[in-house]
Amino acid sequence: MWRRNLAALAVAAAVGLVFTSLAIAQFTNTVSRALPLSSTTLAPPTAVTPTQTNCRNSKPPEITIAWTATPSAFATGYVVERAPATGGPFATIATLASGTTSTVDPDLTLAYTTTYFYRVSSTFHSWTGTSTVASVTTLSNKCA
Repeated sequence: MWRRNLAALAVAAAVGLVFTSLAIAQFTNTVSRALPLSSTTLAPPTAVTPTQTNCRNSKPPEITIAWTATPSAFATGYVVERAPATGGPFATIATLASGTTSTVDPDLTLAYTTTYFYRVSSTFHSWTGTSTVASVTTLSNKCA
């Protein structure tokens, strides 16, 4: 049967006909075995904890974001995002490989006595599992 479908596909291509995915799916189905679909979801990282880790008089604050790794073994990395409000808009501050469980916010313009909101997403191709939002309020420029 697959030879007949292949011949029909070649004839149609020669005369400029366009096949739908149904015809290709039938051809593929006759050549290969059916594969089960996965119903697995990508679990998000947990325990996201942003903290001000360095305070130096008259220098920008430094914030470290730490989290517990996703239990999903197929996750390939993490995306860390920051927002000025709990609902966003969120901007990506780091894209990291799996196995990483902390990063320092690289923004040198972070302000004192300001609240920042962070979330971390585990990634696998186009899948994401996003954590809950966590916040930190930076100290004053006098580190108090």
